[in-house]
Amino acid sequence: MMSNSKYYLLVFLFIISACTTDEEITDAPKEQHKNEVLVDAEIVKKISSSEIDLLFKNAIELAGISEELVPPLQFKGITVYKLTYKTSYPGMSEKIIASGALVIPDDSKNNSIISYQHGTITDPKHAPSFSSETASNGFAALMASLGFYVSVPDYLGYGETANLHHPYEHGESLATASYDMILASRKFIASNEYGVGDKLFLTGYSEGGYATMALHQYIEEKGDLTVTASAPAAGAYNKSELASEIISKDEPLPFIRNYLWVLDTYNWVHKINKPWSYFINEPYASNIDPNNPLSVFDAELDSNPSKLFTESFRNEISSEETSSFKMALKENDRFDWKANAKVRLYYGTKDDFVYPLNSTSAHKAMKEKGSVVELFPFEGKNHFTAVNDYSIGVLIWFLSQK
Repeated sequence: MMSNSKYYLLVFLFIISACTTDEEITDAPKEQHKNEVLVDAEIVKKISSSEIDLLFKNAIELAGISEELVPPLQFKGITVYKLTYKTSYPGMSEKIIASGALVIPDDSKNNSIISYQHGTITDPKHAPSFSSETASNGFAALMASLGFYVSVPDYLGYGETANLHHPYEHGESLATASYDMILASRKFIASNEYGVGDKLFLTGYSEGGYATMALHQYIEEKGDLTVTASAPAAGAYNKSELASEIISKDEPLPFIRNYLWVLDTYNWVHKINKPWSYFINEPYASNIDPNNPLSVFDAELDSNPSKLFTESFRNEISSEETSSFKMALKENDRFDWKANAKVRLYYGTKDDFVYPLNSTSAHKAMKEKGSVVELFPFEGKNHFTAVNDYSIGVLIWFLSQK
């Protein structure tokens, strides 16, 4: 039986509420002065305090929670902006124009920033900055309404870059697209005299969890910001071990099409340039459009790795010898490094989509290197049922450090 307090927090995940905070204003990072990344900004949607109040009351009613159990709240509205900014794309020497959503609470200044990295999307219409409904609901809007500025990169391949392939689960580009979006958000906030708080929080789930880990490592090793706390969740941080685990399976896997997308990304980003027939058997290889990575989701395939992948590719992954693809996996590993900021790793113990080994191996490796890292397993939860637990946990943790 779930407690009333947990029900109350769970309701928050599906509505929009607001509160404010004042923090010390800090100078913009030095890197901003070196490379102005912000190109433009436009309002996507405004949500008034009365609209939020109505949404909140409807949510309580739908959840069957008595209003007497809910403390009185003073709601403020939020504004969702679409930002366009300069960033890098794999293989391109010139900067490109990417996009993302920035959610700002009304009548609230000097807030700290949360960089929220979204999970896997296959429909470009679901990019955070593309749809007002997508951008103004969910986790980002929730955290903004609680007194944070929330920066949400679309990632490459969505929004303004929808004409390009999304480099799925590519650590470097996920990190740089997210980092440059933070810089663009800071520039916009400063130019509008909102004031920027002195703390930076990072979080995301699934692909967003991996992107969060990649972003955190990038900031501490190459960036010019300071992370306050990081909460990656259910991400595939240990690409090398995960590949070996997948190849060893002799059963249908629910995520195999997503993994083929990862494989395709590394094939072109790291210039391996092998045909599909190198990785998977016929007739499956011929069922995939080599010019459309997302065709893996519609193609007729066998989801059992022992039947899908060629024997030579399986041997390559299981071999101790180095190969171009194993080197690509290693380059995208984001689990074995020392973090200076506190890290919490959230995951479901029954996750059969992104195996728990990613979180447990990251916890072990990062702790051995001296990181302050904690493991937060949700017993009996899978990749999808653990989302609410993660959201509640991160909400409470970030609010405790505002």
